[in-house]
Amino acid sequence: MKFRSLEEAVSGRKVLVLGIGGGGDVAGAMYLYEKVRRLGGRPLLGSVVWERYSIDPYPGPIPLEAMVDIDVIGDSAALVDKGSYALRFGREVKPQVVRAAELLNEKVLFVDLSKGSEGVRRALEASRDQLGVELVLGVDVGGDVLALGCEDSLWSPLADSVSLTGLRSAKVDSLLAVHGPGADGELPTELVLSYISDVASRGGLVGVYGINEAEAEVLERATKAIETEASLMPLLAFRGRQGPVKMREGSRSVRLSMALASTYVLDTEVVYLRSPLAQAVDGTMGISQARQSLNSRCIYTELDLEYDLFEMRGATSPRPMTLEDIRREGIGRLIRQGCKPLKC
Repeated sequence: MKFRSLEEAVSGRKVLVLGIGGGGDVAGAMYLYEKVRRLGGRPLLGSVVWERYSIDPYPGPIPLEAMVDIDVIGDSAALVDKGSYALRFGREVKPQVVRAAELLNEKVLFVDLSKGSEGVRRALEASRDQLGVELVLGVDVGGDVLALGCEDSLWSPLADSVSLTGLRSAKVDSLLAVHGPGADGELPTELVLSYISDVASRGGLVGVYGINEAEAEVLERATKAIETEASLMPLLAFRGRQGPVKMREGSRSVRLSMALASTYVLDTEVVYLRSPLAQAVDGTMGISQARQSLNSRCIYTELDLEYDLFEMRGATSPRPMTLEDIRREGIGRLIRQGCKPLKC
C-alpha cells in the first residue's frame, strides 16, 4: 500500500476529487473536496457525467462533444463553469457538474464516460499533464463499486466499473473512497460493509473517516443545489435520522443509520483485483462496448434500463410497468440470449 492515510496522500498535493458514479455523486464528492482542503491538499472537483433519466432522457452518459462553453483538455475531459451546458439533440441540459461549478464559483472537471475505461484513463492523465493533478480520489456514494456482479439489488454497475478501471489504469496516483455505504439504495449497508472488510483483509483499507459539522454544512449546500438522493442520505444520517427511506420512485429503500455518515478510503489496486466487473470492462473504448461485456455476464445495466425506457415512450400497455418490472424483463432477455452469470 502506497499511502498509510488520506492525510499523507493529499497533504501539499493537487488532488482531483472525482465523483465516479455520475449524476449526484458530485455532491458527495464535494464533501471529500472539503475534507481534502482541510487536510492540507489543493482540491479540484470533478465527475464523470451521466445524468438521471428524468433530467436527460436520451440514453447514456453525456459525451464531451455535446458540451458547450467549456475548456477542452484532451479528447475526454474539459473544465466547465457555471455557464456551461449540454445540447442533447436540440435540448439544453444542465449537468450536475455544472451546478457544482456554480456553487463553488470555480471550474470543475468534466470526465467523459461515453468513451469507456480508456476514455476515463486519458481524461485523468490529461488532468495530470495539463492541470498538475498529482492524486485522484475517486468517490463512490453507496459502495456499488465493490459489487461482484451477482447481487440481485445491483441496478447501476456500469458507470462504477468503467470509472474504477480508468482510475486504476491511469498513470497517476489514486485512491478510492466509498462514502455512505448503502446510501444509493442498491447494495444493503451490511453487504457493503462486509465487502469493505474483505478489502481490508487484503490490505486495502487506508482509513475510515466521518463527517464533521463544518463538512456537513458543505454537504447540505451541495445537496440543495444538486439533483441527488444518494448524497443526501449520509447528511440525514449525520443529522440523526434513522430507519427506512424510499428512493427512486419507490423502487429502492435505504435504512438510515450512523454507518451512512462514514467514508472508507481504499487502495485502488486492491479493489480492482477483487472486481470481476472492473476487469470485464478493462480496455473498453466506448460505453456500449462495456455494456456488452457486462450483458454477456447476465448483468442488466443502467444503460439497458435507459434504452428500455426510451423505447417505451408513448407506448401503451394493459398494465403499467414499474422500473422493477422493466429490469426483470431485461434480465430475462439476457438469459434467453445465452449470457453466462457471474457467481459470488
